[in-house]
Amino acid sequence: MATVAFVSPLPPAKTGIATYAAAVLQGLDQIGASSEHTIDPVSPFEAGAGARLRAADVGIYQIGNNVEFHGDIYALSVWHPGVVVLHDLAVDGLIWGLGEVRSPLAAPARQEAIAATPRGADHDDPLGVPWCAQLVRRARAVIVHSQFAKTYLERIGCLTPVLVAPHPTVEQEGKIERARVRGRELRTGVARSDEVVVGVAGDLNATKGIPQLLEALAHVRSSVRLVLVGRRGGWDVDAAIRDAGVRDRVSVYADVPDAEFLAWLSAFDVLVNLRYPHRGESSGSLVRALQVGTPTIVSGVGTYLEVPDDVAVRMAPGRPDPGELADLLDRLAGDPEGRTAIGERARAYARDALAPSTTAAVYAEAIDDLVALRADPVRRAIARWAGGLRDAGLGPQHAARGLGVRYAEGLFELRREQHG
Repeated sequence: MATVAFVSPLPPAKTGIATYAAAVLQGLDQIGASSEHTIDPVSPFEAGAGARLRAADVGIYQIGNNVEFHGDIYALSVWHPGVVVLHDLAVDGLIWGLGEVRSPLAAPARQEAIAATPRGADHDDPLGVPWCAQLVRRARAVIVHSQFAKTYLERIGCLTPVLVAPHPTVEQEGKIERARVRGRELRTGVARSDEVVVGVAGDLNATKGIPQLLEALAHVRSSVRLVLVGRRGGWDVDAAIRDAGVRDRVSVYADVPDAEFLAWLSAFDVLVNLRYPHRGESSGSLVRALQVGTPTIVSGVGTYLEVPDDVAVRMAPGRPDPGELADLLDRLAGDPEGRTAIGERARAYARDALAPSTTAAVYAEAIDDLVALRADPVRRAIARWAGGLRDAGLGPQHAARGLGVRYAEGLFELRREQHG
């Protein structure tokens, strides 16, 4: 039995990754992983977190794109390599934050990212520079939430094994039912009975397509009330609403508690969940909306392309087009039966494809692979061989030409013979 340090923000930390972590831990218990291994949930803010990690056989690290919750986890993952769970491909904010707190890892991370940037890459694209390069190179395995993310890592030259696990549902059915009751109350308080409530949920910033949505709202013919629910950032959402001239059709509810957030998702007739530019993340708000059964308009890019066509309404690729968005809103506003059908399919998809146990099974695979790797005597011999080649000045480019590889080939051939 191995000890697994599950290093993550944990509830009640005010981050979606804490809620995600709780769902994965529940899934690991459901599939029996906790009876095969000792799963130790470790918050990076706890005293003795480092000691508990060093005592473990395997470390699992949840990595998001901010230094407040993930700076310490980033450092632990580099110093004690294990399984990195990458919630954002573009971790530029995290790397920038490491520089702000004067982490010794910041400069090497930037250097490695620049060195791995493909020739001709668009540096204005959040995915143009692979800011996660140091992170994934140091890891023993990487878990991502989409095939898009796996393909991206492989294209930037990542040689670390990459596993794909769906972003799991995080809400219990009883909580969803209570949220629906509260959602009806919220809806009554914000909109007339003849209005269709269109919502945006999460961080209120320009990358969520809010500027284009506000422009589209001026051309929507249906009776629509737009509700923006989430955290304010550096972007001035009030100025954007004022400039668009649609103040009388928009309501803003900022910094709502988590329980109210789910209720608002239940209150929406339509959720608009866009990303431009796309950062390779999987949207936790979208997963919640699917679980609740809220019809959702999504971007036609990246991870969103992996959502089945019949459980969401997908826009064309690229920057959101206000004209297209206005047409989609009018179409959905005029088709309540269609909205209901989309919501029912969304709920079924979330229940069948995004169960925490499905995600946890991928985690269990990664854990078992690392436990086997640690016990493999060939691994230790290969490590000594690789160190010797490095000391002699040989690198991957030499190995690619066949220099010094006979010893390694012989070891792997011997292992194949021993295991039949």
